[in-house]
Amino acid sequence: MSFKKDSIMKLIHLKQEGGYWDFKREWHGNKTDLLHDIICMANNLEFRDGYIIIGVDEESDYIVSGVNDDENRKATQNLVDFLRDKDFAGDVRPTVSVETISIDGVEVDVLIVYADRHTPYYLRERFEGVHSNNIYTRIQDSNTPINKSADIHCVERLWKRRFGLDASKMERFLILLDQYDEWECDFGNLKPAFHKVFPEFQIVADHKNSRDGWEPQGAYYLNPTMGFTEIKLLYYGTTIYEWGIMDIDGSSIYIPYPERKSYATPKTDSYFFYDYYDLSNLKGKLFKMMTSGTLQYDSGRFNTHVHLFLIFNDHEERNRFNTFANKHYDEIDKDLLKTNPRVSFALGQAKQEKHNEEQVLQIAIASELYLLWLRDDFNDTRLCRR
Repeated sequence: MSFKKDSIMKLIHLKQEGGYWDFKREWHGNKTDLLHDIICMANNLEFRDGYIIIGVDEESDYIVSGVNDDENRKATQNLVDFLRDKDFAGDVRPTVSVETISIDGVEVDVLIVYADRHTPYYLRERFEGVHSNNIYTRIQDSNTPINKSADIHCVERLWKRRFGLDASKMERFLILLDQYDEWECDFGNLKPAFHKVFPEFQIVADHKNSRDGWEPQGAYYLNPTMGFTEIKLLYYGTTIYEWGIMDIDGSSIYIPYPERKSYATPKTDSYFFYDYYDLSNLKGKLFKMMTSGTLQYDSGRFNTHVHLFLIFNDHEERNRFNTFANKHYDEIDKDLLKTNPRVSFALGQAKQEKHNEEQVLQIAIASELYLLWLRDDFNDTRLCRR
């Protein structure tokens, strides 16, 4: 969920607190209260991003007082460092950030506690007044008292969220695919894959619908042969979703079908496309599982790497790349790109096999734009790099 000022303004205008938002006149004066509030919000039963809105005085009709001169004011890195030192169970900590908005010239800080499925968050070792093994949550406008633990039915809901027991079958598939080391699979021999703890979740290849074919990425390998096989995601034998996998470089690599984005560039109306994986959706999670979390799909036979498939953490990140690619596409020196050893090899192999050389070149153009984008200062903190 992206942060929006309008959402915070609506909460302020409600003039009341709720299950996933809280107001503070000023930043916390002690670490105990700060940690307690963050844990409660991380375990909120709305299962939404939590907002601790600082600089709004609830005792004075929710007037915006601001935090401009607050000596206890904190930035995102301060909170990350603060949480890193605490002994959370499982060494899993809430993800937080601080955003600042201006309201009539007054600054208000919003401490965002991001929703996920790692609930319940609790301490393994006591920190000041925050007890070890106490599970705190937030119900309506109230936090669990610091010297108590949440009611059992609330704790059960939090554990169900962690294990995906409150999710649909597709949502559970998405959760389990993130556990790539918990899958038993042998895609090279097209054997059924299954989750070791929940074997009712399976991925089965449909051998009857296998075929040979070609995609431009194949030209970049010594063996351009590619095979395509349909797969089914099954729950107790019932098909939940159908997609496909492809083998590359003479069946040495197996990955799911990528997604493709294509459009005309604004300046020259040139046709541009790239194939990609979004690690936040089903195809991206399949890709991560099939590469054992390494995101490596290259046999490494070439010293000069080409990004055959672009990898994004989420849709928002891919949108940023689209903006960058639109702006810089016409700056790519295609003639110079053709001298790249691996690109030159791929173009020659495509020509020999009588395949579309322009599509092969487009892979290289997308790769070059991707490299430039990764080097851009805006993306220095990307989690996914190749």
